[in-house]
Amino acid sequence: MDLSIAFVKNESQVLYQTFNQEKLEKPQIFDIEDLEDKEIHGILLPKLLLEEEEKAKLLTEKLNKTNKYAPIKTVSESQLTAELFDSLDSTTATEITKKTYSTWTLKNNLSLIENMFAQLSHLKALWPNDRTAFFEELWHLLRSNLGATQMTVAYNHLKKAEKEGDKNQLIRVVVEGKSRPNPSENKELGEALFKNYEGKFANPFEVYSLDIEKGQVVFLASIKESPVIIMAQLFDLTPLQRAALNCLFEGLQ
Repeated sequence: MDLSIAFVKNESQVLYQTFNQEKLEKPQIFDIEDLEDKEIHGILLPKLLLEEEEKAKLLTEKLNKTNKYAPIKTVSESQLTAELFDSLDSTTATEITKKTYSTWTLKNNLSLIENMFAQLSHLKALWPNDRTAFFEELWHLLRSNLGATQMTVAYNHLKKAEKEGDKNQLIRVVVEGKSRPNPSENKELGEALFKNYEGKFANPFEVYSLDIEKGQVVFLASIKESPVIIMAQLFDLTPLQRAALNCLFEGLQ
């Protein structure tokens, strides 16, 4: 599982590292504002930087722009320092992220349940008018509620004819990403996915396959009889997550 994590070095800079099974390079140094353009799974914030109220407020404002994409975890010097982050291994990075995501996803699921009506109203307004925006919003919602480190959503879309007399074209759109959605007309992958799961979209939402050991899950869903395939890399899948997302898709019908 590839994980990209940032460690806040000071009020304006972060150390950024991607952890995988290959040999790690030295962390890169970025301005905090640059995190908005990076794939990010977690932000580690030293408590030491929050001791001064004014600096803490400014730092929090900067980091909140990225909080939509990744959880922020405060750490003490006894837990982690910039020097220790510099030599952090993949196993430790995974354990830190797993614990952080457990709290983050619980908060996100409770928030979805509390605001279900408003969330459904927002998505339903997008569905007939802007299908791309709808699935980007849905991708963000699913990713934050599942705590997914990688997610793919595939769906059907009707591409309007460019010339008069031509017919509208049914295309497969695939939205892929680690912390941000990247939609594309990936015909080869889209066709392969829908062919593989053809005739299996019986319910508004169901867990089709799950392998927690590998951290892989496939959901099959339908929105107003339009099939949707969701594939994610995650740490866990709890009954609360299943229930919240089942209610979401039921409400979208």
